Formats: sequence, structure tokens, C-alpha cells
Amino acid sequence: MTDKREPGSPLRVLHATEAMGGGIVSIVDSISRRQVEAGASVTVLYTVRPDTPSPEVMRERFHPDVSLREPLSGGSTLRDIPLMMRELRRLARRHEYDVIHLHSSIAGVAGRLALVGVRASLFYSPHGFAFLRESSPALVRSFYRTLEQIFARKGTLIVTSAGEVELARERLRAPRVEYLQSGVPESSLVVRKERASGPVLVTMTGRITYQKAPWRFAAVARALEGRARFLWVGGGSAEDAANWIGDAPVELREWATPDELEDIFADTDIFLFPTLWEGMALSLIQAQGRGIPAVTTDVVGNRDTVLDGVTGFVRDTDEQLIEATRRLIDDPDLRRSMGAAAVERVRESFTDDGIGEDSVEIYRRHRA
Repeated sequence: MTDKREPGSPLRVLHATEAMGGGIVSIVDSISRRQVEAGASVTVLYTVRPDTPSPEVMRERFHPDVSLREPLSGGSTLRDIPLMMRELRRLARRHEYDVIHLHSSIAGVAGRLALVGVRASLFYSPHGFAFLRESSPALVRSFYRTLEQIFARKGTLIVTSAGEVELARERLRAPRVEYLQSGVPESSLVVRKERASGPVLVTMTGRITYQKAPWRFAAVARALEGRARFLWVGGGSAEDAANWIGDAPVELREWATPDELEDIFADTDIFLFPTLWEGMALSLIQAQGRGIPAVTTDVVGNRDTVLDGVTGFVRDTDEQLIEATRRLIDDPDLRRSMGAAAVERVRESFTDDGIGEDSVEIYRRHRA
């Protein structure tokens, strides 16, 4: 790529995704914000899906110096992906950006396919490889893995957990893999104080989807009914809630604003996160950084975050999740010690204060 700009000009970065909802919003907000603070010129390109915040909410959330392009919307995913591919190819051919960073498995494949034959500095973060999705049949997961292997040589893979680094190197044979520490601002970390009264509160945050295994949360709530309150914070369809949570003693709340979520975390005693697969779950890191012990599943991302027996429990079966949650409900001293250890763990390994400068340095090392 020929750069005809003046020496010392800001690095021009484009972040692109078709999955602008949930955790992707948080990570793109975090990295773009820190990159602007590091002196880069940053733009975000995205398509609209049901859980995508409105343009007004996006503008309010993102750093004022981050340029948000008008969302692409063809009315369906099948139309949105070609729209994004054409736009990426157009922008790359015009050399409008020095770096293109793709977020999500679908954007990663579509973007790299769109730019075949175009000289561009490409970077890709899956935020949970599609071939790990247990909701897909084995044949489909194998197809996803094959696509990842084929495109692994185009661009540089940037991942945010040690588990993803291992997968990228051993299963995908990716020649260029970089680890980028992500998480929460160090200023947000706090050792929470135990509430003086009221029942123990067990919380989960996330959309009611197959990936988040709401039926497992419901199973724990049923088994421990009367010993604690169980709260699920996150949107989802009424049909999914009825099918997967049903009549379990679980309080349901629509998605909370960041300020509302802080209030919820302040009241939460245990974070129960029974998901089936992850990349690096920001909500889990947020809870641990607020001094909340976690009970979670033994999958990539979750086991990278929670130190079993130290900051919470990492378990496999429903019975093990129930027993670990019961243990924390019954032992306030254990909750306090694990919560304090969780804050220090996040402070050491999962803050995002350096994500801007670190990512820009990765870009510079691998620019085409």
C-alpha cells in the first residue's frame, strides 16, 4: 500500500462488523476509544441487526472523535453482508484507511473474501470462533473451521484470550497471531462491600440465547429456590424465555444501561455464567472486576478469566454448577475472599487501559 500522506500523520483505522450488538459493541467502543486517545484516526463501519443500538445511542456511547459511518442495512443478513463486502472493497481500493480491523467470525470471512486481490492491511478478531458454537451441527462447525483455516493466511489474527491463541496456532495453523489484552478500565475496579441484609443475589447478564444456556441458569435456580434470588439481565424473545427458563424462580429484566448495570453489580453476590462457548466475555470480566465471585463453565474465555478455586469456580455439569453456587451462597467469607482475589486478578490481567497503544503497535508491526 502506498502512503502518500505526510510523515507523522495519524494512523487511519477502520473497524468493521456485521455483529454490532452485545459484547461486540463494548469491545469496539473500548478499542476505538483508546486508539483515538493514542492519536489514531478511527472510523467504525457496521450493519444493523435486532440488538444493534440506535444511531443516537451509538453516538452517545462512542468517543466523540470516533467517526461512525451511517449503518449499512439491506433488511436482512443475506443482504447486509454483500453490502459490507462491497463497501470494504471500495474503501480499500481508494486507500482511505491504513488498517482494516474486522470483528466477528462472519465479518472476518466476508471481509477477507471481499479483499482478495486488494492490497490492504487486514486484521481480524473473532470474539468467539464460529466453529466452537455448539448450536451448529458438527458438519457446519467443521465447515466454519475449514473457512478459518483457508483465510488464516490473509491478514493478522488478533485475539483476546490465551485459549484463542492456542486454537489459532494449533487448530488453524494461523501464521500471524497476536494477543491483545482487553477488559475494563482499571479505574472501574472495586472491592464490593457485602450487603448488610437481604437474600443473596445471583445474577447473569446477556441475551437469552442458546449460547448463554439459560436452561442451565434456570436449573440452578430451581435447585436452590428459597436460598437466594436469581436475576437474569438481558433482552431476548418471550418464546425463548418461556422455553428455556419457563417457570423457574428467575427474575427477568431487559438490558440495563451502564449506570443501571453498576447498580445491579453493587447488589450482586454471585455471578453465574453458564455459557456454552465464548471468546472473552466482557460481562464476566466486569463482574470479577467489581469483586463478585463467579461460577462459570469450562470453555475458552471463561476458564481464561476465572481462576478455579481462587476467584470463583469453573465447572462442567449442571450438578457441579448447582453445588458451586450453593457453596458460595452458604459461605459469605468465601464470597468475600474470592471477590477480593477477583479484583486483583482483573487488575493484573484484564484491564483495557493499554489496548489503544498496544493495538496500534500490532498494526504497525504487520502493515502491508
